Amino acid sequence: MLNNHRLIENQERGFSLVELLVSIFIISVITGSVLTGFWRGQNQYAVTVAVQKFQVNLRRVQNMALAGKQMPAGCVIPNCAKGFGVYSDSATRYILFYNTDSSTIYDSGTSVMLESVILEKVTLSPTGKSIFFVPPDPTTYINGVNSGSQVFIISSGLYSKNLTVYFSGLIEAN
Repeated sequence: MLNNHRLIENQERGFSLVELLVSIFIISVITGSVLTGFWRGQNQYAVTVAVQKFQVNLRRVQNMALAGKQMPAGCVIPNCAKGFGVYSDSATRYILFYNTDSSTIYDSGTSVMLESVILEKVTLSPTGKSIFFVPPDPTTYINGVNSGSQVFIISSGLYSKNLTVYFSGLIEAN
């Protein structure tokens, strides 16, 4: 009788193969969902930061035009810089610039680059678009025209946000 009791006691210790497999499956599902949420959060954070930075830079050039920013070494609007703008150069870069002529778009031959902003972990679309502010109001030109609006899409993975610039000068992120 004592041997039978030890045999039963030994059989009740430990886990069965099915219990072990179920436990591993549950841990795998939880780990997968946590990692998916983490990467989604990383993409959302990268997009949010890029949209905020793009919006700040648009407001920065708008304020330069509004303030009659002095450019370079004694050159004062309207004698030198006729306005300031942002140009979406590629999916991973945009340029802050000013023009010394009456052009209201970015021209690589005549526009003067103030700063080149490289986007990390996100993409910008569409490319080849100019937003330009002419002092003193400042009047807003979208792709050379003082009407309409331009929607920029900043995305990373499946997550994206829009930034809209209106000809009235309003800059709106949503």
